Amino acid sequence: MLPLAAALAYSLVQIMTRKMGKDEKASTMVFYIQLNLVFFSSLMGLIFGDGNLADPTQPIIFYLFRAWIVPTWQDLMIMFGIGIFSGLGAYFISQAYRITKAGIIAPFEYVALPLSIFWSITIFGDWPDIVSWLGIVLIAGAGLYVVYSETVQGRKNDLYRPIPRNR
Repeated sequence: MLPLAAALAYSLVQIMTRKMGKDEKASTMVFYIQLNLVFFSSLMGLIFGDGNLADPTQPIIFYLFRAWIVPTWQDLMIMFGIGIFSGLGAYFISQAYRITKAGIIAPFEYVALPLSIFWSITIFGDWPDIVSWLGIVLIAGAGLYVVYSETVQGRKNDLYRPIPRNR
């Protein structure tokens, strides 16, 4: 259920970005998205960060609810770098959804599928199982179908409409 909730939340953020993009700058929207990320992560840390719900007999539950610790200096620098790249990525995605239709932008996000597989194999040595492959095929198939149906229907995309002013 968590991946489904995450996908729903992500899609709602992109829809709101598209709607708000006519009046707001991408940098403003990204600031508030990142602020929400910090707020909710801190809230989850305060509620679940003490490790009371971590059950060592169930590895996934133990991993999700293990006690939070103060990170080392090296870990803080890695987190800082990830935060910078995350913010830049969010800015670019917000700007893209702001200036054109989601149907044009969304297929480019499917690059995450092969990259996820690559990094999973390279870093963790973990190959996707059959259920994962079925999910990958469904996601990629849905994206290809959207691109195909947009092309067949001959919808005019908004590539040539003026870009909203970035105040």
